[in-house]
Amino acid sequence: MIGPGLLKSSRLDIIPATVDLYRLELEYREGLASALDAVVPPEWPPEQVTREVIEEFIARMMTEPGRMSGFYWVLRGDGSCSRILIGSGGFLLHNDGVMELGYSVLPEWQGKGYTTEAVGILVDWAFTCAHARIIVACTYPHITGSIRVLEKNGFQVIGDGPLEGTIAYEKHRRSAR
Repeated sequence: MIGPGLLKSSRLDIIPATVDLYRLELEYREGLASALDAVVPPEWPPEQVTREVIEEFIARMMTEPGRMSGFYWVLRGDGSCSRILIGSGGFLLHNDGVMELGYSVLPEWQGKGYTTEAVGILVDWAFTCAHARIIVACTYPHITGSIRVLEKNGFQVIGDGPLEGTIAYEKHRRSAR
């Protein structure tokens, strides 16, 4: 898989995660802030991104290069406020061009369109640069914000997800005609 470069949306810098950045996240918050050129809020990381999850990301990146792509989402400052780390997301590459999408955003930044924006950029990257054929994502039925993000980005529900109580969505790359 091609390694990602900096991605941009209208309001976000979407910065590729590296093993070094993940280690900074675990061990040296000020170093992560400096490396991202952004404020790392005291409530970072989002609830779903535990120390064990980050350690798993590091292990995957080291043992299976190219099978995982992670990104930090930094809201660009407008001169009156600083750049701030608000979310993260990325992909696991499965067989046959299938990529699994995951994402998380801090509660303060939910419901403002940032996740929809970031997921849209990541999906475009996965189809154009990483040559994904299908992107799958799972969520829980009670997380309506996550469902809305997927629907706004053209994902269709396909049934039960692999974890009990989850629902699975997918989006197919459009064929060139």
